[in-house]
Amino acid sequence: MMLGWRARIGQIRPATAIEGAEEWRSVAPTGVAFADARTIVPRVDAEGLKEMMSQVLEASRQLATAKVDLIVQCGAPGTFIPGPGTDEKVTAEIAAETGIPAITMMQAQVDALRAVGARSVAVGSIYTDEVNEALRVYLTAVGFEVPVIEGLQITDPYEASVHDADSAYRLGRRLHRAAPDADALLISCGTFRTFEVLPYLELDTGVPVVTSNQASLWRALRHLGLRDEIPALGRLGAIAEY
Repeated sequence: MMLGWRARIGQIRPATAIEGAEEWRSVAPTGVAFADARTIVPRVDAEGLKEMMSQVLEASRQLATAKVDLIVQCGAPGTFIPGPGTDEKVTAEIAAETGIPAITMMQAQVDALRAVGARSVAVGSIYTDEVNEALRVYLTAVGFEVPVIEGLQITDPYEASVHDADSAYRLGRRLHRAAPDADALLISCGTFRTFEVLPYLELDTGVPVVTSNQASLWRALRHLGLRDEIPALGRLGAIAEY
């Protein structure tokens, strides 16, 4: 039987970020396969992320040779730093270049927050305060309140990969203590592992949790019409349609 007989999903990720790809594979529904393409991110700041985005179309062309059904641009700061409207521009360019539909990680996070009914979101990330401010501005522009935002101040893209999932759990608990009335938690960064702790973070805070890899996998599956329930994705994994 051919790998990916239900769906073949292409993912564009920073070259340093193997964690997100492995998280996807660890919970992939039967019949779903992934093709990877990589971009180089010199630094997690505006200039480094601009360089990352300059490589997206070439990465998309690589994925097109694998006959994928969907292309997912991973690396949320690449589209939230320029601001709302960038996601649509990037996905339109990918589709025009390859003939394959595309979504972005940032789009997926927004869709996931809406799917869980969030209006007020406590935000955590690996990013610096400068990058987090761009994320706050973006989320506010698309209709969310952001009562608190905290980043780990990481600029070396590899450094995020050495943070275990329990680091994301602790960050989530701090966010919830700082903003106990927030409707949801958002933990942003595709290199930041979260799947191992997601259900426990939701259990211990009592609110839905959205993370980069969780939201983008969920959105990719739903985009392709796959309704598999994935418990490892927390509350979001049980939402069959969007």
